[in-house]
Amino acid sequence: MTTFGQRRRRNTASASRTIFASALACIFSFHDRAHAFLTPSSKISRLPAVRQWVAGSSPTYCPDSTSGLSMIAKSGGRMIVTTEQFESEVLRGGDEALPVLVLFSAPWCGPCRLTVPVVKEVMKIYQSKIEVVEVSTDDLPDVASNAGVASIPTIQLYYGGKVKDTIVGCVAKNVLARAVDKVLEDLGLLNDEEV
Repeated sequence: MTTFGQRRRRNTASASRTIFASALACIFSFHDRAHAFLTPSSKISRLPAVRQWVAGSSPTYCPDSTSGLSMIAKSGGRMIVTTEQFESEVLRGGDEALPVLVLFSAPWCGPCRLTVPVVKEVMKIYQSKIEVVEVSTDDLPDVASNAGVASIPTIQLYYGGKVKDTIVGCVAKNVLARAVDKVLEDLGLLNDEEV
């Protein structure tokens, strides 16, 4: 007869193995020879997430970077997927254009996930005064390196094709709002009663 503690330990160990197998499948999904490591006789190939991956579908815990969806895209900002799109939407000149807040991030980045709600809130506050876009540094490393992004998350504010401000790392809402206010004020786009 098993005690409650033994069942609990067994269930915890089973959940840990499933999460580990899913993470392993995510890692292996980026390599061509992953199936060589997962022979039917190996213990790890018996785990559900690995069997699912070997069968051809992606594991439950593995983020899908090919879907075109991203964290900030859910909040209404646009996802930049090509270099040409970045140049046309962010680096465009023009005096009538709004300032553009660019979030450089990656799907696997934990601090980027913490930054998304902050960007979402600031986007709501300044919805008619700024545009928000996201660039995945995994998909567009050349855009990130040309922009001078050394670590993620990085937030850059552009106007007229030029960087007006850069914030690196996780940021509080009031700090990001202050940076946006400063850029809008410098450009003369912020009303006096809003300051």
